[in-house]
Amino acid sequence: MMNFRKELNKSDFEYLKEILVSTGFFYDSEVEIVKELVEENLEKGEEKSGYIFNIAEENGKPIAFTCYGEIPGTESSFDLYWIAVHKSSRNNGIGKILMDMAVEDIKKRGGENIWIETASRPIYEPTRQFYIAYGCKKVAELPAYYGKDDNKVIFMIELV
Repeated sequence: MMNFRKELNKSDFEYLKEILVSTGFFYDSEVEIVKELVEENLEKGEEKSGYIFNIAEENGKPIAFTCYGEIPGTESSFDLYWIAVHKSSRNNGIGKILMDMAVEDIKKRGGENIWIETASRPIYEPTRQFYIAYGCKKVAELPAYYGKDDNKVIFMIELV
């Protein structure tokens, strides 16, 4: 049975790591970054850490997640840091449900813009198509940002 929750558990990191690795999209260093965000959220809480998580789980096991937070120094902008669905659970609408949850939560927090960054590598084409289908607007592409042939692609969602 599928269920969604907002709070992190100490045991979640290993599942989140498994989700990221299963996609084949992320570098090892990126997986380590999510570990830092989880630890900071668990130690300081979502308010002080600035990292908000939504977890989709099936039979008590996380299979997808989002992580987002308010961008310091802005009036009402948020970053979507992560959205990932385990490879075995993709194309079932879980990503859209998690995006909807994040968007609604950000609205409640007074957010007006959501910024999303992703890579231009071919493996990320389904991710970019997901954002476009969701209604995100591509606003910029920074050449050679992540590497020689890997641009940063920036999308945004306007909530007002």
